[in-house]
Amino acid sequence: MCGMRDNSLPDELISEILSPALKVSDEVFSNTDHVSPFSSYGESTSAYLLVCKSWLRVATPLLYSVVVLRSKAQAKALANALSGNPELGRFIKKLRVEGGFGPPMHTILKSSPNVVDLFLALEIYSSDNTTGLCKGLNLINPSRFILQDFRHKPLENKVISQLLVALTQSLVKWNNLVVFDSPFHGHRTSAEKTLLPAITAKQLHTLVIPSISDATWAHSTFTSSSLKVIEVKKPVEHWQQYKIPKDPVVLSILKFTEELTPKVKKAQELSSEIPLIAPSLNPSYVPLASASKEVQDTLWARILYFAMPPRKLALLLVSKTFYRLALSHYYTHINVHYIDALSKISSVLKREPVLGPHIRTLSFTYYDWNDGFLADEKMSGEVASSRAETMLAIVSRTSNLVRFGDSNRFSLDESMLFHTYPSIDWDTFEALARCSGSSLRECSLSIETRKRVSPRVLESFASLRMLLWKSCTVFSAISDVSVDALPNLEELRIMSTDPSFLSVLSRLKLQALQRLIFADMELDDSGMKLREFFKTHGPKLHELCLPDNVLRDLGNKVFKLCPNMTTLSLSWHRFASVPPKMETLRPPEAAPSLEKIVFIGPYWDKGNHTLWHVFFADFKPGRLSSLREIQFMCFKWPTNERDIAKSDWVRWAEKLLKHGVSLSDKTGTKWRPRLKVR
Repeated sequence: MCGMRDNSLPDELISEILSPALKVSDEVFSNTDHVSPFSSYGESTSAYLLVCKSWLRVATPLLYSVVVLRSKAQAKALANALSGNPELGRFIKKLRVEGGFGPPMHTILKSSPNVVDLFLALEIYSSDNTTGLCKGLNLINPSRFILQDFRHKPLENKVISQLLVALTQSLVKWNNLVVFDSPFHGHRTSAEKTLLPAITAKQLHTLVIPSISDATWAHSTFTSSSLKVIEVKKPVEHWQQYKIPKDPVVLSILKFTEELTPKVKKAQELSSEIPLIAPSLNPSYVPLASASKEVQDTLWARILYFAMPPRKLALLLVSKTFYRLALSHYYTHINVHYIDALSKISSVLKREPVLGPHIRTLSFTYYDWNDGFLADEKMSGEVASSRAETMLAIVSRTSNLVRFGDSNRFSLDESMLFHTYPSIDWDTFEALARCSGSSLRECSLSIETRKRVSPRVLESFASLRMLLWKSCTVFSAISDVSVDALPNLEELRIMSTDPSFLSVLSRLKLQALQRLIFADMELDDSGMKLREFFKTHGPKLHELCLPDNVLRDLGNKVFKLCPNMTTLSLSWHRFASVPPKMETLRPPEAAPSLEKIVFIGPYWDKGNHTLWHVFFADFKPGRLSSLREIQFMCFKWPTNERDIAKSDWVRWAEKLLKHGVSLSDKTGTKWRPRLKVR
C-alpha cells in the first residue's frame, strides 16, 4: 500500500479497510470498570497514519472521532495538535477523560464543539489538576454523560470538589443531555449529593445503572416523565434474580445490556446438556430405521464421539443404544476431583473391563487438600493400603493412557513451586509402565520412596514426551538400563530426586530432550550429579529453569554447560527474592543463543528493592548479544498514570530498554515507554 499512489484506491475503500483497526467499540469506550480497558501496552493506533499520505488523510478523522486521555502528556500533546490545526477538534465525537490533566483540558474542550459522548472519571488524586476541565466543561453540550467513580470508597479531595461544582454548573447548560450513565447507588457520597439535583432536573430518556439492585432506587430518584429506559449495565447473575423489581412500572422500562455472564450461560448449557429440539411432526419416526444395525451403530458412534466432550451423562440415558455406543466415549478422559471417586472408577472397570483400553486421560484435581492422596502421614496404614490397591487396580486395567497425573498444564510460574502432585507407590508406577508405557505421552506424579530399585522400568516409556518427577527413590544397578530409554522425552521437570536418578539420566541418550525444569532445592550429592547430567545433555537444552541456589553453585559455567539454551529461568522457594550475583549472568565467553531470562518467585519483598536497584543499575547484556527480554512472574504492570509514576518496575524497564532489552510482567506483556511531558 505504501508504494501505491495516493489515488490508487478511493478514500471510501481505504476507510472501510482502516475502520476495523481504528474503531473503538462503544462497549469499551463506556466501560466503567476499576481497571481501564485502555490500560494496555500495545502499539498505538496512530501508527496507521504514518504508512502513507492517503492513509493519513483517511485515517485522521477515524482516529480523532474517539479520543481517550489517560495521562498529562497525552492531554498536552492533543492540546498542541488542536491548537496547531483547529479543524481536528471537529472530528471528536467521543471524549474519554481518565483524570484531571491540568490546563490543556481547557484547550481540548474549547476545540471540540461536536462532542456527543463524554466520559469523566472521578478517580482523581490531590496531586492532579482539574482547572482545565472546570473551565472547559461548559463549552461543550454532550447528549450522553458517563461518570465513573469508586463504588465502595470514593475519593474526596479539593480538586474533585472543584470539578463537581463545575459539573453542576455545566449541567444546567447541557440541554442536549438525554443519557446518563450513573455510578451512583444511593449511598449519599459527595458526588451524589452535589450532582444528583442537577442531573435529575434534566429531561433524560435513558438512565444506565451499575446493577439490578439499583433499579428501584434509580426509578424513585429519577422520576422525570421523560425517562423511557433504565438500562442495567452489569449482567444479572443467578443470585441476583430475587433483586429484580416487582413494580410493573419499573419492569416496563428495564433493559438488560447482557442477561447473564458467559460463565452462567455455560453453567446453564451444561445443566441442560441436551439442546431443546422441536417435536417431530411424525412421533413414530425412527432415525435410520431402514439401515442395517451395523450402519446405525457406525453412524451413531461417530456422532456420539463428537457429542460427548465434555462428559454428558444425560446422553447415556437416552436409550440402550446410546448407552452401549457412548459409554466408552464417556470414560475417555477422566479427571478425579475427589479421592472417593477412585473406588467408583475401580468398580466400573471391574464391572466393565472393556472400558479400560478406551481411557486415554487419567488426571487429578483435588479440591479437598486436607484429604491427601496415598501418602498422607495422618492416614492410617489400612486406609493408605486400600487406596494404593485401588489405584493399582485402575492402572492395571488401563492399557492406552496418553496422559497420567496432574490435570494442570504445568505453566512455568510460581504455582509450580508449591503445587501438590498426586502420589502413587512404586508398584503402581511399575504397573503404569507395564500397561501404558508404550502409549503414555505425559506423566506427572509423586512416587513414594523405594530403596534400591532397577531403572529398567524407564525402558517401557517409549512414547513419553513430558515427565514430571517427584521422588527420592534410590536406583541401583544403573548400568542395567538401556541407553535408548526415554527416546522421545522432550521436557523433564524434576521437583525432588535422589542423586541416583540423575546418574540414570546421565547414562541415557535422551536425544529429544529440549527443556529441563529442575526445582529440587536440596543439592547435597545432587550438585555433582547435576553437573554430570549437564555435561551429557546440556548442549541439547533450549530451555532451562533452576533454583537460585543451584545457579549460584554452577555460576556462569551454566553458559558453557548449556551453550544452546535460549531461555534461562531462575526460581526462588524463599519468601524474599534476592537478585543473583551479576557475575552469574556474565558468561566467560560469548553466549549468542540466550534470548530471554525469567525470574520466578511467589513473593516480592519490598525490602529487597535496594538490591534490585543495584542489579538493574549494573546490568549490561555484555556477551549476551541476543538477549531481548527479562520477565518477572511476580508482578503486573500498573494501569494508571499515578501508579506508573510510582513504579520501580517502570524505571527498571526503561533502564533495560537503553540496552535493547525489554522487561515483561507475569502476563508476558512488555513495557512500552509512555508519552512524557516536556
